[in-house]
Amino acid sequence: MENHPLKQEIAKADKAIGDRDFDTVASCYSEDAVLVVKPGTLVQGREAIKEAHKKISDYFNDSLKVSQSDMVIIEAGNIALVLSKTYIESPKKLDSEFSTERDAIYVYKKTTDGKWLCAIDNSYGVELLETSI
Repeated sequence: MENHPLKQEIAKADKAIGDRDFDTVASCYSEDAVLVVKPGTLVQGREAIKEAHKKISDYFNDSLKVSQSDMVIIEAGNIALVLSKTYIESPKKLDSEFSTERDAIYVYKKTTDGKWLCAIDNSYGVELLETSI
């Protein structure tokens, strides 16, 4: 599982976020994907997610770096559940109200041509149980 294609896809998205390459970020999502922007705020659709990532980057003063460590991938046909330790760093925004270490939950769908696209991006994981979405 060390070289699972999903790990590579997630690393590509994380790099694109850090590089402010929002076209690449958007290409990592399915057309109908949902992003948890913050507890209580969801956006749906590739274009809305692209715009949300721009605003998130602005919030973090364009210094956002996202990385993953421990990861569990559970596949069932063309769907995968990904549980990951996610780290958010932002040298230019040290006073964020949001946690910088998260237990993220992602859901991916495999397209007919074998590409994995994110359908649900929830970097807050079960933290959402403590809030209403």
